[in-house]
Amino acid sequence: MKRLTIHIALTFLLLLTAGGSMPLRAQFKPNFDTDIHAIRNSCIPGFHYSYDDYLQYAPAGVMLALKASGYESRSSWGRMLTSDALSVAVMSAAVNGVKYSVGRLRPDGSRHNSFPSGHTATAFMTATMLHKEYGWKSPWFSIGGYTAAAVTGVSRLMNNRHWMTDVMAGAAIGIGSVHLGYYLSDLIFKQKGLSSSYIEPTFHYDPGVRHYVAELLFGRRFIIGAEGLKDMGTLPVRGGLAGVSSDIALAPGIGLTTRLSASSMTYSSGAVAPLYSTLAGGFWNFHFARRFEFQTHVMAGWAWMEADSGIDLAAGIGLSVITDSNFKLKAFADFESISLSSDRPWINTLVLGWSSAWFW
Repeated sequence: MKRLTIHIALTFLLLLTAGGSMPLRAQFKPNFDTDIHAIRNSCIPGFHYSYDDYLQYAPAGVMLALKASGYESRSSWGRMLTSDALSVAVMSAAVNGVKYSVGRLRPDGSRHNSFPSGHTATAFMTATMLHKEYGWKSPWFSIGGYTAAAVTGVSRLMNNRHWMTDVMAGAAIGIGSVHLGYYLSDLIFKQKGLSSSYIEPTFHYDPGVRHYVAELLFGRRFIIGAEGLKDMGTLPVRGGLAGVSSDIALAPGIGLTTRLSASSMTYSSGAVAPLYSTLAGGFWNFHFARRFEFQTHVMAGWAWMEADSGIDLAAGIGLSVITDSNFKLKAFADFESISLSSDRPWINTLVLGWSSAWFW
């Protein structure tokens, strides 16, 4: 239950920080949600694909295929199916109970059942099932399952079916339901039906080795200063950010970092322009208190917005909580300065955000 507490507490802390409170008939939409939604509308307004209807079940399909092929899992068929049935029951009750109590309007205006995302809850539930049954055999089963779940969650945003906080809550419910389902199953079966070679995974992180990291990140841009130019519509007033990044360690705690991102730059008039950025630079990590890691990074690159492009400079800090042997959550703050052309003022922004990371 300790891991369940860590995952759920951290995810809902991020949820509350990002979105704030939400009234029952949720016409209210936090700025974090609207800024992330603006990225979708400005960058890929015509995106509508249904692959996420099937991708949410992919980790469960892999788990069942491995089991049917005779590849050793944590549990016997009976114990595994009982654990999974309990997990599905908990997840379904939580998702549907909250959906129809909150009644939040979907971003496409179709129905009042947006919060939380059921597809995302299902995807993270099946990924956690795969992690429970086969993550102890190889971390790549876990990484693959959670990657499919993350793609499902992001696809719900891209398909205009959910707000960002819907997806975050769905992920928390999906992960938590499996931890609870397996906890109840363990009380029922005790040692019966466990593989004789199964070893309960324990937390292990060695800061003395090189780690490679892949991150999915989201945040908000706050435009610093130049209030007059903002009022005139020369500079944007705020924005959202979504992107991916990677760290390549050259030595323990030191290495190269890259980031690709898309942002929504909102002007005082309400107009939104997409901003694309690619950055590369260096990072330094300091590990402390077993599960925590402090990072500094400096990056430079190129940015594009509308018909202009130019230099993009960024420097920042991050604080990570290592939630499992191959996963961590990070909160970060960056100062980013962008020069799109010689006749436009520099855009100085403070970016506050969070990321979910896989490392190996």
